[in-house]
Amino acid sequence: MQIVLCDDHEIVREALRRRIEAESGLEIVGEAGNGEQVRQVVRKLQPDLLITDVELPGSDGIAAAAELVKERPDLRVLVMSAHEEPALVSFAAESGAAGFIGKSQITDQIIPAIEALAKGRRWFPQGVDSDEELGEGLRRLRSLSPRERQILDLFATGMKARGVSEVIGIRPATVYTHVRNAIHKLNVDSRTQAVAIAVRYSYLTNSPED
Repeated sequence: MQIVLCDDHEIVREALRRRIEAESGLEIVGEAGNGEQVRQVVRKLQPDLLITDVELPGSDGIAAAAELVKERPDLRVLVMSAHEEPALVSFAAESGAAGFIGKSQITDQIIPAIEALAKGRRWFPQGVDSDEELGEGLRRLRSLSPRERQILDLFATGMKARGVSEVIGIRPATVYTHVRNAIHKLNVDSRTQAVAIAVRYSYLTNSPED
């Protein structure tokens, strides 16, 4: 199996290369450090599998993978991330990835995950591995109202609640209410997690304006 590996940290790519190429039949034929590079490398080398981090300079790995899978439906994509929120896993699956692996488990799981994808199976975190469960995570992401997305976007710029309230003309208490609602909808534990998910993948949440 010919593999392209994409991560913006060279030390991570080197560690993964050594682990993967220790197995017979697996070969890293190309590497990339950002979203634009991985598009170029995959189009040039036509690998069987792309392994990509989510957070990349310039363009996130899921967006790059979605574009490449649309061009080549036979391309298998394994997404890796330090974060494993169900909404993020669901977004990866919706975008065409065949697998998702948390970086905390990557040493033990990278080879089994590759083997599963090579056999035409999928590989997602336990508890988020069925179409129904993946659909539920995506439903949560899309359930955010335009106002909730707007507030999370403003928080992502570093703005405080009072500044957000002044910009959009509502009371700070109302801002906090919207944030609590977003946290609940996304099934996360904090405002920081909600912001990370909702802002990075806001282009999936195209519900009508309030």
